[in-house]
Amino acid sequence: IPNKPCIITTYFYREHPMQINFTHILQDSWNFFRNQQKVMFQFVLILFIAQNVGALLSSPLNNESHSNLSELVDINIENIAFSIAITQLLTSFISTWGLISIHSISQQNYQTLTKAFTLTLRRFLGVIVLNLLMTAPMLLGLSEAFAALLTKSSPSIISLIAMLVGIWFFVRLNLTAVHYLSTQDDIKQTIQKIWIKGSSRKNVLFIYTLLVYFLAPILVFQLTTFSNNVLFDMVIGILSAVLNIFMLVITYRFYSLFIKEE
Repeated sequence: IPNKPCIITTYFYREHPMQINFTHILQDSWNFFRNQQKVMFQFVLILFIAQNVGALLSSPLNNESHSNLSELVDINIENIAFSIAITQLLTSFISTWGLISIHSISQQNYQTLTKAFTLTLRRFLGVIVLNLLMTAPMLLGLSEAFAALLTKSSPSIISLIAMLVGIWFFVRLNLTAVHYLSTQDDIKQTIQKIWIKGSSRKNVLFIYTLLVYFLAPILVFQLTTFSNNVLFDMVIGILSAVLNIFMLVITYRFYSLFIKEE
């Protein structure tokens, strides 16, 4: 790991004006990524492997790409749900592992990947709980709307309201996992602090959410559409992993500024 504590301190702890500047966040995040490239690319490799494992697990879905809707419903739902769940758990665990490492580096207290892995095991259950809490209302609305589409009926107004309320909850609480991993606060304290902090910062939270959870996934999807052979698929997969790890740095950088503001 490059021994550049002064640079890390500069990028993550220098004073900023009250207004969060996303251009500065992107620049500082890129500088951090570049200065800590050894650790960052270790996580890129780990995520790339996990993504390929997920692709292998979900291969039954790819085999049914030309089936009609009724045939898709007849697929072994349990196997599909299991493969999706495993993929989500793997990527979520790697994200948690990465955030813990980024936090320790920014605190000039870098811990080896092995030690960070141990810390991840201790805190990962709390991250799962927080993720479920912030996504549950939105998922309820989406599931009802999807069920309506399967039965060829129009989604109810209740599902629309549930999705809107769910998006609002998600925007307000999507920094809870970062706070939980960066402090010793429990789940209740984490939710309370992030909720209070976000009460007057809804606009900047919404912009951050669009950047990380909407624009970045769209860019990853656009990259995957260019895949046409195995070698090119690997290149696209690595680029997608790089982008996802870079988003973790942006997330931590944004959180570090957001939580400081009074």
